[in-house]
Amino acid sequence: MLAAERRARILELAQQDGAVSIARLTADLGVSHVTVRRDLDTLVAENSLDKVRGGAMLPTGHVTPPRTSSATIGVVVPTSYYYRYVVEGIGDALDGIGEFKLVISEYDLDVEYRLVEELVEAGVDGLLWVPTVSEVEEAPEFAAFTSALSVPVVFVERETPGGGLAIVSSVRSAHERGVVSALRHLRELGHRRLVMVSRGSSQSAEFVRRGWGDAIERLGFDPESVILGPRELGAGPTWERGSADVVLDTVEALGATAVFSHGDENSLFGLVQNARSRGLSVPGKLSIVAYDDDVSAHADPPITAVAPERRRVGAHAVRMLLDLIDHGTAEPPVQLQVDPRLIVRASTAPPA
Repeated sequence: MLAAERRARILELAQQDGAVSIARLTADLGVSHVTVRRDLDTLVAENSLDKVRGGAMLPTGHVTPPRTSSATIGVVVPTSYYYRYVVEGIGDALDGIGEFKLVISEYDLDVEYRLVEELVEAGVDGLLWVPTVSEVEEAPEFAAFTSALSVPVVFVERETPGGGLAIVSSVRSAHERGVVSALRHLRELGHRRLVMVSRGSSQSAEFVRRGWGDAIERLGFDPESVILGPRELGAGPTWERGSADVVLDTVEALGATAVFSHGDENSLFGLVQNARSRGLSVPGKLSIVAYDDDVSAHADPPITAVAPERRRVGAHAVRMLLDLIDHGTAEPPVQLQVDPRLIVRASTAPPA
């Protein structure tokens, strides 16, 4: 079979199932893993497919053959502004081909078990779930509960906790790569000593902090760069009084020239104002980067930010779940990561 014929067959299979795995393609085409990977790389370069771990899937916005029946999907997300945009992406992807039933949790796994069971009993065809689980620690009975569900499940912005092989497929933002890109931007500007603000306890926050640790080592930042978390700033939904002063005291004590803040974007306004009152002009004497981009563009100055593609995450999760509903699978789960964007604005500049 010629290369062009193989690639046409790969696209045909992707059109049928929404995604293709390397294992299936090697068996179907009768060629080596190396050949399949080379074909997939070519199709990805042509924007015909999006690459995922273990294979590839149709890109966002690709027109697939119409479904012959409607699907009802259960959606379980935490109460957070972040998931508003994920839910919008889910709705866009289901427009005209299905509907979803949305329930909101309060970051309580036991409550989520009950909500999931109620949705299954109500007759949903599949589930998109943002479980309240750590990535580094296994939750007791979580794997058994999830594996026993009678409908397909796709995790959204989460992976199977505890590391190792996944129990279901997932779609999440590539938080680590977003952080590395942001810190590379600061590194190229000349910054070497940083302060990070990270008070979150979610799995996404764990991935962000993992990206920070990787970037600090990979890019050669000063090891005195530090993370300020709930112990220093409090664990409530907003910063405690005086938290901006704690951050800036640390900046001045360390001689840091930049702050990277995750999950507290609304507090950046106060941080910029307090810095200005101390004579730490932004970006003249202190550069600031935010993770998330809901309000950063409206600050004075506008703040450089990492912007997760939340609608794309929701849309990809729908496509992955519909494929499981329509065809099922005996293949290993697929773990899809969607890269964020780095939006450079006026809050970052070379250090004084």
